[in-house]
Amino acid sequence: MKSTKTVSPENQLDNKQIISLWLGLLKSTGEIERYLRTRLHQTFDSTLPQFDLLSALDHAEKPLTKTELSQQMMVTNGNVTWLVNRMVREGLISHVHSAKDRRVTLVELTDKGTSAFQIMVVEHEKWLHNIFKDLKSDELNMLVSLLARLKKVTRQNTKTK
Repeated sequence: MKSTKTVSPENQLDNKQIISLWLGLLKSTGEIERYLRTRLHQTFDSTLPQFDLLSALDHAEKPLTKTELSQQMMVTNGNVTWLVNRMVREGLISHVHSAKDRRVTLVELTDKGTSAFQIMVVEHEKWLHNIFKDLKSDELNMLVSLLARLKKVTRQNTKTK
């Protein structure tokens, strides 16, 4: 019979625990995303990628290129191009060619986009509060700390050589 333990210099890693953690993260993230997608669609006839793009532009101190947006949103340039074109038609964002390099498109919020995002963000915060309302403050702090550690470890251990 094969062992479910992988020996590590620091500790014993149980494969069942690791798989359980991985599946738990996936399921929790999936549930949260489904909830937020549904709420955004029902309340604002918007999508999570649209909200993410508005958020990225709102937090930026200057107009962003499509490449910068795709990196921040962790999606392809093609996805960003499609999304930008749609949101330009809706009047939420504008895009212009860079004065330095005409091949580069700079994207920024319009007044309509800023107003829409400000309204959406208030509801988004309420939805997140609803999701996590049954967790105590110390539990939330612990989760934030553990997720920061997980992010650091995964970045470190997934670097390709």
